[in-house]
Amino acid sequence: MKYKTIGAFKGVQNVPYCKADADMAVGMGVILDRVAKTAKLPASAEDAKGCFRIVSNINDRPEAHSFEDSVAVLKDEYVRADDLTSVANLEIEFAAPEIATEYSDLAVADKLVFGVGGKLEKATSVDGYKIYFEIIGLTAYRGAGVLAVIRVA
Repeated sequence: MKYKTIGAFKGVQNVPYCKADADMAVGMGVILDRVAKTAKLPASAEDAKGCFRIVSNINDRPEAHSFEDSVAVLKDEYVRADDLTSVANLEIEFAAPEIATEYSDLAVADKLVFGVGGKLEKATSVDGYKIYFEIIGLTAYRGAGVLAVIRVA
């Protein structure tokens, strides 16, 4: 996952002090409990519909030497959870591994939503979802990716 414009990098609001309650990765939808200071993946369809934050790695581990280390957020590590409502209508790019739907089944104008477990999936309807992503292009990001506009329902 990466934002496509400098405006998104500058404008996104995030919460950096919650710890992952399970292993997760950059680009997954995450739900925060700011009182308990924990971040969890959506466990139900209702959780997924209300999910509006995305994992964006803090990358504060000096031992992280590989790309895979940079996208992994392990249990009990801090998560930077970006609030996607603060960057509505801006562009974001996702790689195929961040999407549960088979890449060959994706096309321009399709809509992606957070699913149970936090990965993105193609949706025929976005009714009831707080956030969705409208695909505006297929890209070569990390081998195969999509360029999408962040939409707030």
